[in-house]
Amino acid sequence: MQACDLENIGIVRATAPAELLKVIGAEIEKIKSDFSKAIPKNKTLAGNIIHEYELHDCRLLLEKFTREMAMCHQERYGANYNVGMNTHVTLPDGKKVDLLLHSAWVNFQQKGEFNPIHNHTGLYSFVLWYQVPYYANIEEASSPGRKANSNRAGKFEFNYTNVLGNVTGVMIDVDKKYEGEMVLFPSSLNHQVYPFYSSDKYRISVSGNLFLGKVDQ
Repeated sequence: MQACDLENIGIVRATAPAELLKVIGAEIEKIKSDFSKAIPKNKTLAGNIIHEYELHDCRLLLEKFTREMAMCHQERYGANYNVGMNTHVTLPDGKKVDLLLHSAWVNFQQKGEFNPIHNHTGLYSFVLWYQVPYYANIEEASSPGRKANSNRAGKFEFNYTNVLGNVTGVMIDVDKKYEGEMVLFPSSLNHQVYPFYSSDKYRISVSGNLFLGKVDQ
């Protein structure tokens, strides 16, 4: 007998470089010092989160690293995509099309806030956990679901249908150990962020979308 796995598409995980974290951290601190001077992002996002703002200063470094993550994803899963997911395309007019960072934002999630199940626009999306103010065991013990058979407090989850058509998911037990970690995934992949309860500090994450766009030559 021989088992045979059916093809599927996964995600890419990486640790953000120190230089990128430094630039992102500086912009986050600037925004946090006076939310009134930042550009709100709420109207274009699904998050039930008060403080969500556009990022600008860190875009170049963020684009560079997330493009590297996207290339890793293409190498591993590109054969499972249709032609529309290909990158480095040359158009009939000679213009080149490549992955570009279309938008980037920061979420200052507070206790009780959450991000309902949703997906993004673009080809690839990413999330970077910059600050997570709790450890998983403490969060689970503080959750109203601590006696439930599925305690999801503080977690991040991808949702999709499997080869049988059943809805399933992959849970990521995000806690303080995930600070500086990133995941990149196809933008159409559904995901959600559950509320946390054990801390009064912000859970700070950075997200964004990569699109195919014309490259200046």
